[in-house]
Formats: sequence, structure tokens, C-alpha cells
Amino acid sequence: MSVSDDLAPPLPPNRVFYSLGRMLGVEDFQADQDYHRGRLARALLQVCGTGTVCGLSVQLSQSWQPESTYPAWTFVIDPAGDVEVNTGNGGISGTTTPAWPAAGKSVTDGTVTWTNEGPISTNGWAPATVYSAPTVIADPFGNVQVLTASAPFTSGPVMPAWSGIVGQTTADGGVPAAWTCAGVRDLEVQVTGGIAIDRVGRIIEVPRPVCIQLPAWLAAQTPSALNEALHAGAIVVDVFATFVPCSRGVTPCFATQDDYSATDAFSANRMLDSFAMQLVLRSDASPQLPTDPWFAAGAITSPPSPTPKALQTLLLQATAGPAACAPFGPGSAGQEYPPNFDTSSVFLARISIPATASQTAGQPPAYDLTKIAPIDNYSRLFLYPASLVARWIGLSSGAQT
Repeated sequence: MSVSDDLAPPLPPNRVFYSLGRMLGVEDFQADQDYHRGRLARALLQVCGTGTVCGLSVQLSQSWQPESTYPAWTFVIDPAGDVEVNTGNGGISGTTTPAWPAAGKSVTDGTVTWTNEGPISTNGWAPATVYSAPTVIADPFGNVQVLTASAPFTSGPVMPAWSGIVGQTTADGGVPAAWTCAGVRDLEVQVTGGIAIDRVGRIIEVPRPVCIQLPAWLAAQTPSALNEALHAGAIVVDVFATFVPCSRGVTPCFATQDDYSATDAFSANRMLDSFAMQLVLRSDASPQLPTDPWFAAGAITSPPSPTPKALQTLLLQATAGPAACAPFGPGSAGQEYPPNFDTSSVFLARISIPATASQTAGQPPAYDLTKIAPIDNYSRLFLYPASLVARWIGLSSGAQT
């Protein structure tokens, strides 16, 4: 038996109620979808939090980065301007910059084997030309091609059909694998595929790597914006992933060739959401990084600290707002956003480009893309699976112990 009090009526329901004979309109179906999507987002935000679930590592295609994944035949440019190619299997670089070898020599870096192929030849490819080893050229499409034929090698009479796929070979001068593609020449910011949960609780799924050409992006920025983003001798650029809802549509249903009912010809299709990967110049005076929403909980010590009551107090203090929960807990208002930026986005990484201010008014700062500091991938918020945390503290699972 339900009891109501006119002085304190219960909150009205905020979803569609169905009944026989009722005609539902577009707004009713929209409200129902919003209700269920909202419940899912709230559950993800409050139970899991906001941040990176897996992947979404930010790397530079031509600049060496510590503890980064390098597939076979990808390359970096060393400080001397030489092309260092991963001629081994795909692997992960070490924690410190390797001692780069001389041209034609190799060095082991973590589980990566770098071979110095020398600088990119300014002459490029030419017909009936003798090439010695090592040789690296850039094809007309901007791809780096490494000579893999036995040297001395003589090119063919006509330009070959270059491959633009990393690790794939190109025939030339009668040799089936004369050149091997090592990737594009332009410096790119590369973000690997992965999953994140934004500050509203929506899933950002990136199914494939995303690349942004850094020189072209910087050239498109205004001099004033670049000067404002100059902090302590470096242009500060942050990488954000943003949820992008795709438009809704209709699709035929109950249509079997020519036999279907016009009244049942269409039904709403499923949502297929997308994402945007954004580079953002930090022109604000003091660019902030994300803060741990559970920092007040402290770290585990022996004896355990904080006490269970202290943890319970944190949970009692965490309130459930529409999109932000304060003062603690997942969804708390973030400080990592520049002014007038989408505060539901997920911060991924910070890039610092060494630069010096111009002495001429109205001119951009002079920056050096060959000396970019290691990308900060670790100041982001991470969401740790419970099974991973259990393993980390020594709990075993499955056949392995």
C-alpha cells in the first residue's frame, strides 16, 4: 500500500509510462532513450569514474619517447637528424634515451632494435642511379623509404609505384624488395585506439589510431595564440578526447522485397556515437593538470590508512550532481580545461615544444620540433579495472598464480 502526503509529494517520474491505446510521439521515444542513456552514464560515472580505461597513448611519430610502443619498421629522428628505424620486431622503448649509433649500426632500446639509416637524402629518387647503403629517401607522397636491396643498387628507368604502408616493400630496378616504407615524413601526433569515460559518464571509444600532422597544425595557429601558449621556454599543447554524438536516423523494417506495410516501413536505428581528438594551445596563464578525485583517501600503509570510517566519510561527502560530483568522488569538477572549452572532455597528454619568443612584434615564437620533451601521458586520470587492482595487491586468478 502506497502512502502519499500532500505536504511532501514524491518527485515526479522522469521517464515515459506506457499504456494500451496510447500513441507515442517522437518526443516520447527520445525521452525514453535519454532516460536509459542517462542511467548508464550515471552508473559509469559513479561506479567507475572518469578517465582512460585502456589505450589512448599519445606519441610522436618522429621523436623518440620513453616506454612507448614502436611497431616494426617505424622510425624516429635522432638529435643528429639521422633516421633510426626499428629493424627488429615491434617492441617498447626503454626508460632513457639510447646512445644512438653511427650510420649503418644498430642499438637495442628496451625491446626495440634501432638501426641508423642516415639522414633523409635531399636528392630523393632518380632513374638509373646508384645507391649505397644506408640510404633513406622521401617519395613524392611524403613517405620515408629505406633502401633494403643489396648495395650498391641501381634504380630502374621509371619511378616505381611506392607503397605507403609501414613495413611493405616496393620493387625497383628488378629487385622485388628494393625499398621498405617506414612511415610518413611529416611529424605526427599519434593517439592509439582505446576507451575512456568522459566527465558526464559517456563512453568515448576510439577504434583505430588517430594522427594529426603537428607542423601543419602549428602553421594554422595565429602568432598571438602561439605566443600566449609560451610558458617557461616551451609552447604547451594539451591533447583531449571529446565525445561526439552522431545524428539519429531511420532504417526500413518489416520490408521483405515488395511486400511490406507502409505504416511499419521505418523504425529508429541504433545510436552510433563518435569522438573528436583535439590539440589545444594552453594560452591560459597557468595551465593545470587533472587532479585525483580520490586523493584525500591517501595511500595504503601498514597498518592500513585511512581507516574504514575515513573512507566512508569520503563517500558520504561525495554528492551526485547532474554532471559533476563534488567535493570528492568521480565526476568532480576538473581544473585541466582552458577557458571556454568543453569540460566533459577527457585530458590525455601534454606536449611541450621548446621555443623562444620572437623579438619582432606580431611574429610567432621560434620553435624546434626536433627537441620536443617526452610527452606526459601519466598526468591523466586512469580507471583501474578491479581485476587489475586485485592482481596488483597479490590476489591470483585463473590457472596462473
